[in-house]
Amino acid sequence: MSRKTLVYVVDDEPEIRETLRNVFEFSGFEVQCFADANAFLGSTIRSINSCIVLDLRLPEMSGLELQSRLRQLDLNLPIVIYTGNADVGTTVKALGDGAFTLLQKPASNDELIKTVKNAVEHSDKENTQRVQIENAHEHLRSLSDREREIAELLADGYRAAEVAQSLTISARTVETHRTHIFRKLNIKSVATLAKLVVLSDL
Repeated sequence: MSRKTLVYVVDDEPEIRETLRNVFEFSGFEVQCFADANAFLGSTIRSINSCIVLDLRLPEMSGLELQSRLRQLDLNLPIVIYTGNADVGTTVKALGDGAFTLLQKPASNDELIKTVKNAVEHSDKENTQRVQIENAHEHLRSLSDREREIAELLADGYRAAEVAQSLTISARTVETHRTHIFRKLNIKSVATLAKLVVLSDL
């Protein structure tokens, strides 16, 4: 059974925390509420299948400062800024620092729920791609410099003879390298090789 999506509400107004708790729990989310950033940072933070609904004006540490702190801690859960006090500069700063979006208070229940669902879905896709990229780097790191050079040419669509001509080596040598590359990467096609190279370049 999959875990419920967890929504962290960080807002210093008790009425808003309670309202948001009711909205999200009624819609099937798990909810944890915090009155300030330090209380949130002192909790056990789940970064998978979760989202923060974050006010900007908080005591001691602002929402923007919390956002920066989470980035320093390499916690990549999506952030939905929920505030009644956002000017253009603040909005640009929040979004530029990686917030998924910014909602002005008060937002409708439907808009809040839809936004959080979209934020979590977007984050899940990014996390999946991040893992794929890391795996691609790890696989290609096992290749020698020459093998990596040949792998990139093969991934670009060059045939063995064309790779040989480009590198001034024999086609047989290219074929030998290709066999070694496929064995090291545990793959069976140039198409799979191309995918690994593209992911690694990201």
